[in-house]
Amino acid sequence: MENSENGVSSALGLFREENMLGHYKLDEVSLVIPDGMAFEQVESMLLGLKVVSDSIRFWLGDLLVYSERNYGEKYSQLVDATDYSYQGLCDMMWVANSVAPDVRRKELTWSHHREVAKLDMNRQVEYLETAVKMQMSVADLHSLIDEKEKATKDERLTKVKAYENALKEISLAEIRDEAESSFNQEALAEVIKMAMSVLKEYRK
Repeated sequence: MENSENGVSSALGLFREENMLGHYKLDEVSLVIPDGMAFEQVESMLLGLKVVSDSIRFWLGDLLVYSERNYGEKYSQLVDATDYSYQGLCDMMWVANSVAPDVRRKELTWSHHREVAKLDMNRQVEYLETAVKMQMSVADLHSLIDEKEKATKDERLTKVKAYENALKEISLAEIRDEAESSFNQEALAEVIKMAMSVLKEYRK
């Protein structure tokens, strides 16, 4: 965490006036660098700007979530002050709300985190870890999630269908008739055992 904080601090240092004086000029529309600047300094500036570019949507999302929680309707003034689309800001807030800071991976982009935002925390951790290890693109991660989640859903639906079919095979009328006529406890117990077995399998 310390390295991450130092990286952010260094990146934001680019915008401090005392660091610009006599070295470069940075404003909203330009970065003017005089000839003769050391390669190492240019490299540091590039990495700093990359940190800002990669992190801005995380920061905006967290800031707007905080503002909505603490200022209520007044936070809309902050939304109006940005040049981002309303949908874009909603996406940032959704990711900020859905993916906790300690789950996020600095090795991945904001778009990677948007892909896992709809999942529970355990699955978020699993997919993000896989994306880091496999150096997956956003498209690759999307395909992986789509494939695995569809398989899980299909398996769940198969169990539900099996449960429903098994229940249909248990004729409650036959149980009632059997119980009323001879109260065959052995047969009744067998039917109950079958139902409990199916229910146990469904709950897995």
